[in-house]
Amino acid sequence: MTHPETTPYDDDRRAYSREALARLVLSQAAYGLAGSAGELVITRHDAFCGPGGRVSEAAELVASAEWTLVRAVVYERERGSSWEEIAGYLGVDAGEAEERFGTELARWASAFEVPYRLDETGRKRIPQLPTAAYDPDTACRRLDLWAHLRSTIRDRHAVSAGLRMTAPEDGDVPAAEVSDPETESDEMRGWIWRPHLRSFLELLARYNSMWFDETDWETVSLGLETTDDETPDAWYSYPLDSSLHSLNVRLANSLGGNEVSVALTGATSADLRLRIDTLMDAFAARP
Repeated sequence: MTHPETTPYDDDRRAYSREALARLVLSQAAYGLAGSAGELVITRHDAFCGPGGRVSEAAELVASAEWTLVRAVVYERERGSSWEEIAGYLGVDAGEAEERFGTELARWASAFEVPYRLDETGRKRIPQLPTAAYDPDTACRRLDLWAHLRSTIRDRHAVSAGLRMTAPEDGDVPAAEVSDPETESDEMRGWIWRPHLRSFLELLARYNSMWFDETDWETVSLGLETTDDETPDAWYSYPLDSSLHSLNVRLANSLGGNEVSVALTGATSADLRLRIDTLMDAFAARP
């Protein structure tokens, strides 16, 4: 049985500082708030909404905004903001701010000691960390894509680019490390179950207006045999080039498991990245 102090995403999470994870959780909360607000803009189905229904939705929006505020306070504490600095924006004194948000801060801190607990059967993991902090790579991929589709500057890494990926040294002042969008990689990373791999590659090729046939599959299967996703030099690379996009797919087996790690570059358009993101989510489901 897996010990509840370990998670399948420990290695991924170690690449991020706690400040970065707190910021990512705030981004996730803001994403949820934006979605709720967007739904309330639409009027087409008002005739089918019961009495008081829109007030109910607005009340949920207020609750979502309050939760976003909680995540903002956690982030500000992680980046070194004092209670006095936080309280100044809330119109209260430092003691009141600490009392209001102290419980959630304590819960945040304790979740790093025990990231999840097991349910009563002892088999299902129940994360104690917020989802975005528990599995940050997936959160970055989804939030980057969401922002890319909506940002006027078409920034492919609008969320992940500002995250501090390593913990600061003693005495170092935490600060966001801003990247140049023009030089950033367009790589998309994820994993899928091995039985889904051929379907994933066939659909990916179709999205790029090309065919993935039996010969392609035999070549990939052979190349994948000796791969190891824990060894960067042991990944297999396969091009899917067309007149639309020059895609390069890197693949590696997860040792001891039936998963295949995927790293894909060359998908520069937002619509193609959305399709790829959907494929990764779909094929990460158990076959």
